[in-house]
Amino acid sequence: MDMRSALLLAVFFALPAYTQQPSPAEAAFARLAPELQAMLAHLPPSEALRQVEFARQNLIALGQPNPSREQMRRTVQAVISPAYGVGSQSAGETSLPPLSPLVAPPPPEPGR
Repeated sequence: MDMRSALLLAVFFALPAYTQQPSPAEAAFARLAPELQAMLAHLPPSEALRQVEFARQNLIALGQPNPSREQMRRTVQAVISPAYGVGSQSAGETSLPPLSPLVAPPPPEPGR
């Protein structure tokens, strides 16, 4: 074997060592449903997975521990929407009746 063949053979066997393996986040992103991948393609894989997990936790909180693909798609779409979370606000102390039945009403004003 001449020097050139040996060098070519060494480079050939060294190539797999230089190929970049996908990160765990990239591999997990690749396992998502295609519609979720398309919806989250603009995010880094770790952030996309964070959004999917947040959507999954929302579904669990709403009593859907095993959501359908369509439920998951709609929830992820809502989570990444710019308006997510804006529609819910508390009225605080101005709400009637009080927010919690466990909170005692304020004492009556003196003289009444």
